[in-house]
Amino acid sequence: MLASLAIAVLALYLLTAEPLLGRHAHRQLLAALDADAPGARRRFYRQWTWQGWILLLVTLFVTLGVAGWTPAQLGLRVPHWPTGLPSGAAGSSLIAGFAVGTALAAVGGIVIGLALARRRKDATPTHSPRVAGGDKLLRMLPRTRAERWSFAALAVTAGITEEVIWRGFGLGLLFALLPHAPIAVPIVLAALAFGWAHLYQGWTGVLATAALGGLFAWLYWATGSLLLPMLLHVLIDLRAMLVRVPADVPFAGAHPPP
Repeated sequence: MLASLAIAVLALYLLTAEPLLGRHAHRQLLAALDADAPGARRRFYRQWTWQGWILLLVTLFVTLGVAGWTPAQLGLRVPHWPTGLPSGAAGSSLIAGFAVGTALAAVGGIVIGLALARRRKDATPTHSPRVAGGDKLLRMLPRTRAERWSFAALAVTAGITEEVIWRGFGLGLLFALLPHAPIAVPIVLAALAFGWAHLYQGWTGVLATAALGGLFAWLYWATGSLLLPMLLHVLIDLRAMLVRVPADVPFAGAHPPP
């Protein structure tokens, strides 16, 4: 009873509070940028970084501690590689895959973040590029070296924590609720939920994020591990640092003239 209640509360939070809180925080960021508040992006990145780790800890407590799930049920295990491995070759610990994925994602994020920060030091375009999510997403992207470092930390955090939360917990719950459904059903539902969690990006961003969520979910299902989804997620988030963004301009509609 307690386990079912804890899982239900966590799922309800993810589907309702998370999208709305994210949109509220994003609007606060836009308002701070329009007011030329110093360090607004770095504060935003740091806030979302520690919030991501807290939500991960809550998810692990609910699933592993209260509900009695195993690490493997959350995807915290070594992948089943397509070529096949001899039994025992992957190691005896189910946590090994998670540890390797976390380490590689963190190291890769640091290295790539440093490389991109140096590469983009003099990049100051005058026109905004077109991306899914439009200006709502573009204004979040880093402009300075300090902002890029903070953004890289957020990208690594999102790649690790969101995979455990939305693929590990989300798909695990859907598999339990829909044990006889075709695999496409839980994958699509998990993808839509992941897109909905990114409501702050607008509907175009929601659809684009849902498509990525479907890809991550399929990779998780195909390998039985979150390792590859974590790595791909981190790299895709870091790719945003390659977008050449112009200097800050007022966000259309954020503060209409009197």
